[in-house]
Amino acid sequence: MKRISDFLDRFIKVAQSGEETKIAIVSILAQVGVKVKNHEDILVQGTIATLKLSPPQKSEVFLKQKKILALLAKNPLTKKITTVR
Repeated sequence: MKRISDFLDRFIKVAQSGEETKIAIVSILAQVGVKVKNHEDILVQGTIATLKLSPPQKSEVFLKQKKILALLAKNPLTKKITTVR
């Protein structure tokens, strides 16, 4: 017997490329201290989130990657993201 979450999983994938996901990523980055000016600087493709940031900001994301991924896993919109570049 299938669970309801199995049926809803495909809708999460559709919403993952949406604006809500990007806004959720911006708020998570703000929680760890990385400032992103707008959510259009984020590109989500499958399980990879690519950030258009300056080199010092990218270094900061790399240093705080474990914490960022832990926070992403807690959010239903971003739980599929496994890599932040």
